[in-house]
Amino acid sequence: MTTEIEQLKELVLDEDFTSLQNLVNEEVNLMEILGVSEKELQHSNFLAWFFNPEGTHNLGDFALKEFIKIYFKENQYQNLGKETGLSVFDFIHLDFDDLEIRREYKNIDLIFLSRKNRFCIVIENKIKSSEKKGQLEKYRNSIEKEFSDFKHKIYIYLSLEDQRITESEQNYYVQLNYDHIIKLIEQVISSRRLKVADKTRFVFEQYLQTLKSMLKKNEEIEKIAQQLYKKYKSAFDLVYKYMPNINNVIWNKIYSLIQSEESIIPWKWYRNYLRFQPKFLHDNIQSLRDYGLVSPTDDLANNWMFEFVFHIQDNRVEFHYNLGSGDQDAREKLYAIYMKHKDVYTEVAKLNKLKKWHRVFQKEILSSSEFEDNNVNIEQLIEERFRELMDKDLPKLMEKLGEEINSRQ
Repeated sequence: MTTEIEQLKELVLDEDFTSLQNLVNEEVNLMEILGVSEKELQHSNFLAWFFNPEGTHNLGDFALKEFIKIYFKENQYQNLGKETGLSVFDFIHLDFDDLEIRREYKNIDLIFLSRKNRFCIVIENKIKSSEKKGQLEKYRNSIEKEFSDFKHKIYIYLSLEDQRITESEQNYYVQLNYDHIIKLIEQVISSRRLKVADKTRFVFEQYLQTLKSMLKKNEEIEKIAQQLYKKYKSAFDLVYKYMPNINNVIWNKIYSLIQSEESIIPWKWYRNYLRFQPKFLHDNIQSLRDYGLVSPTDDLANNWMFEFVFHIQDNRVEFHYNLGSGDQDAREKLYAIYMKHKDVYTEVAKLNKLKKWHRVFQKEILSSSEFEDNNVNIEQLIEERFRELMDKDLPKLMEKLGEEINSRQ
């Protein structure tokens, strides 16, 4: 204990720790000061104002049009939406000067209506919560009934970070995360053709800072925090040990295991999600490039096509290996590899076609019954399952991928 306390003393006097504190203070913004940064209502209110052509920002329908353009560009120009979606060729003929935005209409977070275009966008907005059972189907059925004559009905599930929704609703809802909103706001701020007033720009910058802080997009903070953890691991572990919230204990246990595991590299994480990348991917990056799975300039730092993530839910923990977003040709090649080895990538065939966020492998780390059992040592059990994953499951997953990408050499 003495060693850990001495480390704590050294930590709080460390210059990097002081720098980290200063950087965190710089991230404070109006939404955090008002205590509303994690409230879905306030985020939905901002989006309603932001997309309103009659809003005091004087953007007209620029925000909505750019929102749709970003989707097209990042999804190989495929339709926005499913059967009643919007194609690029339909989109270029539209303007949204009659756009009506409804808030909490029939409990739906946001509805965008353009009657002259027979156009409708439904947005279910999630910041901290997840989909409730039957919620998305209920909203969709309500819209289909009320606006049956509309040509374009688009359903969007917008979440802070990517979430898995009911399998049947994946056929109707487009899943987007707040990275999409970040790109849109950055585009508005940097646009030369827009004359954004200083007060309006300030609002945009404050909201942008809120999102980046919530998504831990400050790379300087991330770098310093990782360096400090490595240097003062015992001190941090002592702090984690005495944190009262059980989900915090679970999060920090998995975080600590990831940081100390030599075969993987800690990657992007957030409140309920802890990600890593196997070193195998980095060691074989040239083979991945030769096979066409990553581009010649891709160093995997921001590659979401290989997502290895621990998802901490209210009373359970699961590990997911997902085929995420990226170049569609590369995604198809990777999907073909997984389908060829369905005995290893055991989740890949459960959906009948490739989805934008496609589950490839899943492992239960902590079940709800184990979570509630007072006789279970949760931290010990998590560590045992983590070791199984690292020593048995992950090598198999990487072995088959390695066989395929190196078979052409």
